Amino acid sequence: MQVLPADARIVIEIGDNPGGTLKTDYGRINPQCRYLQISPDSDLTTGAIAAEIGNVDVLVYNCTPFDRVRFAQLLPHLTQWLKPGGQAIALLPNSQYWRLQPGEAKPGLTLPEIRSHFNQAGFYIYEVRTRGDRDPEFQYFLERIRPQLLSSGIDIKPYSAQILSPQYLIRAIKSTEPPRRLLIQTAIMAPTGCDRIRVLNPDRFSVTIPGTRVFSTVKSARIIPTLPQEEKVFIWQRTIMSYREHLPILRRLLQEGYLIVAEIDDNPLRRREYADNRYLSYRGCHAVQTSTKPLGVFLRQFNPNVAVFGNHLAELPPPRNDPETPEVTLFFGALNREKDWQPIIQSINKILRKYRTNIRAKVIHDRRFFEALEMTQKTFEPFCPYDRYLEILRTCDIALLPLTPDPVNLMKSDLKFIECAGNGVAVLASPTVYEHSIIPEKSGLIYRTIRQFETHLDRLISDREFRQTIAANAYNWVRDNRLLCQHYKRRRNWYLQLRDRLPELNRELQQRVPELF
Repeated sequence: MQVLPADARIVIEIGDNPGGTLKTDYGRINPQCRYLQISPDSDLTTGAIAAEIGNVDVLVYNCTPFDRVRFAQLLPHLTQWLKPGGQAIALLPNSQYWRLQPGEAKPGLTLPEIRSHFNQAGFYIYEVRTRGDRDPEFQYFLERIRPQLLSSGIDIKPYSAQILSPQYLIRAIKSTEPPRRLLIQTAIMAPTGCDRIRVLNPDRFSVTIPGTRVFSTVKSARIIPTLPQEEKVFIWQRTIMSYREHLPILRRLLQEGYLIVAEIDDNPLRRREYADNRYLSYRGCHAVQTSTKPLGVFLRQFNPNVAVFGNHLAELPPPRNDPETPEVTLFFGALNREKDWQPIIQSINKILRKYRTNIRAKVIHDRRFFEALEMTQKTFEPFCPYDRYLEILRTCDIALLPLTPDPVNLMKSDLKFIECAGNGVAVLASPTVYEHSIIPEKSGLIYRTIRQFETHLDRLISDREFRQTIAANAYNWVRDNRLLCQHYKRRRNWYLQLRDRLPELNRELQQRVPELF
């Protein structure tokens, strides 16, 4: 159920399947949460639940079979448990489902009954989700009952929506007022390698915030219809804008009242097209979001409204429990890193010769690095999907993260270290980028000279206990500091703050790019 708010401190699931996977799945997203599973037949006013009254962030009602009387009696108790603004999420059977036979017992509730129960208990329903296919069988059923509906004065279109789904997914908040509604729409122009971290995972978390809707397209800027009272944000992800192609689109977004944001997580100096178009990609937007502080400093020369949202893990993998073995596996996987690994390749081969029988290597994408390794126990995989990359990474023991201190590298993020730490891999890294995240000798090793590199790599290979301690410390640091659940709301809060300043931002934009107005 990908609707649970990712930062909840206390979740109570009321259901008849305590062995279900919801608790386990949610624990990977938010391991710090206290997740309680209780039976609907329990005395819900005493014991552990009573101690949490007033502090619960989320209540999940997920019971089969459904007892409408029990549900109506329980709902007022749920209101007491929730803190103000807390969420109630319920999966409820639809008593009007079209496949239920005439005369058959009809469990569940109608949508008006559901709304009435929630409103009386002090909840505001902000979303109702349905599922069901308007297949030929459903269309045939609808045509068969059409005369009866017309004679009864029933509007066919809304009625068909009410009977289509076997269940309703209800999302409500403890409030009498609706949440502020926000649409976050993104044009993903560089999907390979960064769309999941920079767009898809943040979107997946943002949509759990009441009133928030997300939508993304790949290699296009299609504008979708909005809902009543919905404020709008349009994000250009890694888009190289030109005056001829993008000015008309930007004008239309402005005319329709969008807040326009550029998303960039790489140094624009790598592509001269940005400069050729006078950095319209950043000057032509109300604001810019990026991944590192150095990038933020660079981008503020083109746009004063810059926010830094670091890269984080959306899910924390389970801790590693590797069997004792003398074999050690090195990992290297990166794009465009030849100038970074060339200074250390001789040292790597020197250490490999020392541990020839017990050392392996796994390399992703970089064929030249793979061929430069003087060893036979090595495997190569071309550029691969993100899940496959993580799968390979998790089978390794030590990751090499070299970066030379050039203008492009100095603006990179520490994502590689975060991914290694989350998968139990000890890291040997350059100070460029990583010295701001790694605690030397505790959560990783930093080398500043070639001799240090050799000494550190030798120790990581030979000292299994030290290597695993380093990896465990890094894992715990990521768990406590670098999960997306701890940071995701900052984006929406920033968008709303900018929306409140939209007239002012439009004036600034007109000064930067008068051609838009």
